[in-house]
Amino acid sequence: MAETPGSSLQRLAAATGGVVTPANLLDVVALVGAWWAAPRLGTWKGYAVGAPSYFADLADGIIARRTGTVTRVGEIMDHVVGDKPKIFWGAWHIWRLRLADRPLIATVAVYNVTNAVVTGYDLLRNAEPGVFPDRRAKWAMMTSATGMGIQVAATNAERTHPRLARALHACGAISSYGGVALFGIPTTVGYWQTARNGPRRRR
Repeated sequence: MAETPGSSLQRLAAATGGVVTPANLLDVVALVGAWWAAPRLGTWKGYAVGAPSYFADLADGIIARRTGTVTRVGEIMDHVVGDKPKIFWGAWHIWRLRLADRPLIATVAVYNVTNAVVTGYDLLRNAEPGVFPDRRAKWAMMTSATGMGIQVAATNAERTHPRLARALHACGAISSYGGVALFGIPTTVGYWQTARNGPRRRR
């Protein structure tokens, strides 16, 4: 019987202790891209590299599940090593370069710090992790980080397209603040309850 790609990827993941998987490789490439792009987000070149590097977080979990290579190492990379450091690195440079409203940056940063702490607590407290990002968590991350990115685009467009920049700036604020309020806070509360009550099984 012919070997399927999925089975070979699963064996590779098992042979490397869950380290070498398609999702983990994507996370590493995205981390490098985000690390390079963050100090350059005030330019369109940096923005063009940074945007896909951050949006890669929406795809890694899907790739891991589709290929049957979900691993504990992958979960740690996704939640603790991958997306959170990228967001903090980007947020620091956006703050430093004044590319977005500072209260908005602080809101996104505090939300992500809180979730990182709760996720780390869950990993340390429970033999089997119970905190996994569901659809609501993905929406929270996407809307809050995207709003910050939209404001960066607005700042880059101010000189040549001031009206467009004002519209983008408002849209970014709505996206970030709305995402944290509607999706982020309920996600964090759910994470904390799950971490305190022990692991739950995914449906």
